[in-house]
Amino acid sequence: MSGFDKRRNKAKYLTDYLDNYLLEQNISYFESGYEFYKEYNNAFKISYLKDTTSQFVRYYPDYTVVGKNKTILIEVKNSSGIEKECFNNYSVLSNDLNIDILLLCKNKKLCSVKDLVFQNIDSYDSIADMHIPITDSIWKEPRKMNETQYLKYLKAYNNKTSGCSFAFIDFKKTKFYELNILKHLNYGKR
Repeated sequence: MSGFDKRRNKAKYLTDYLDNYLLEQNISYFESGYEFYKEYNNAFKISYLKDTTSQFVRYYPDYTVVGKNKTILIEVKNSSGIEKECFNNYSVLSNDLNIDILLLCKNKKLCSVKDLVFQNIDSYDSIADMHIPITDSIWKEPRKMNETQYLKYLKAYNNKTSGCSFAFIDFKKTKFYELNILKHLNYGKR
């Protein structure tokens, strides 16, 4: 099984887990993220565009949970890392627009975007056997390398990485909640 297929299966497992919980609890929701629509040819084109509107759509949270008095957005993260562009989009939605965004992480728990804590990382990448540019002690940014280094980095990963900037979630320091917190937020029935 390829790395892509493994990631896809992990994502499906976690989205199924959330779907089942929301259905069992009779909580109203709909799938709002790009992931659910990228199979459509027109939606897939967004992947290649770097403008702010395309990135907003591409990194929009996966689920919209509609409550009796409130609506929240939930992003499903099946890995330990988060892309910088993705986090920046969530931060704008959360901080600038005061939208509630939760992440469902691989530990099957929820956290607020505002509560995320990232690991400080070393610039040395043992797989590529080289130092990678780091920003703010947390963001690993391979695309900031010169072209020769970047190509070496991609080759070390057998071209199975996008090379995007990312950070690792600190699962010990981030505050997490059980899914049942959704029941306590006064969400209406489906």
